[in-house]
Amino acid sequence: MAGRQIDPDRLPHGTYLNTGQNAMQGLKVNRLCYDLRKQSERDAFLADPEARMQHYELAEADRELIRVRDWLGLVKRGANVFPLLRLSQLCGDGLAGTGAQMRGQTLEQYLATRQASGK
Repeated sequence: MAGRQIDPDRLPHGTYLNTGQNAMQGLKVNRLCYDLRKQSERDAFLADPEARMQHYELAEADRELIRVRDWLGLVKRGANVFPLLRLSQLCGDGLAGTGAQMRGQTLEQYLATRQASGK
């Protein structure tokens, strides 16, 4: 039986391969996001985001992505979307805003694609 390999050049649009390398790259961001489940961590991040990013020893590239709220950029660098939603929520984007940003849409455009037809 032949091994099943993923051809990274043939991934569907909007699919980002999570390799071991970028998973390791995203580990520190994931830890920061995971720890945001604690109120004390959320309070500390809101009080001084730069200090919290320093505390987790985030790479400058990750810090800049957080500063500009580039959630898709963080996913591409290895952040897991589920804990990342804690951070986006804390930053005021929420689930819909994060989804819109990741799709390159305005919130209104994104929400229009989510409206039930009523049928």
